[in-house]
Amino acid sequence: MQIFLPFINPKEVASVLDPRRLNKQIIECDWILNAGVNNTRAQYHPIYKMYKDNLDFVKFYQECLIAYRGGNESLSKKCCNMALSVLPEFFKDAQWYFDNFKKRLYTKDPNYYALFESYGQSQVNYYYVDGEWLEY
Repeated sequence: MQIFLPFINPKEVASVLDPRRLNKQIIECDWILNAGVNNTRAQYHPIYKMYKDNLDFVKFYQECLIAYRGGNESLSKKCCNMALSVLPEFFKDAQWYFDNFKKRLYTKDPNYYALFESYGQSQVNYYYVDGEWLEY
């Protein structure tokens, strides 16, 4: 489970994700948004712990992706702006975090994500939990 953010801007993220990964991101946002509500095992996953205090961001990120997928440009832009207005504090000074997702996407599909080739490859996921960045 992960939220892929090669860019801080959710609309820009939606524009580069392949259709399969775009759909997967929408589903994974559901898991994060429902983990605490439904008291599922997902609430123990590092990605839920990372975003549990920033669920508004996850909600607006997901809504932006859904609107983008559906071709609703104005709603996608509105949801993107809402997500940007509630950015998690841990994104501050974390360009390396976004760049790592470029590496992850390139690793997953070098042909589709050739635009990220210059970043190289990575098998590492990072999570911000309890005030520190952890590598998984």
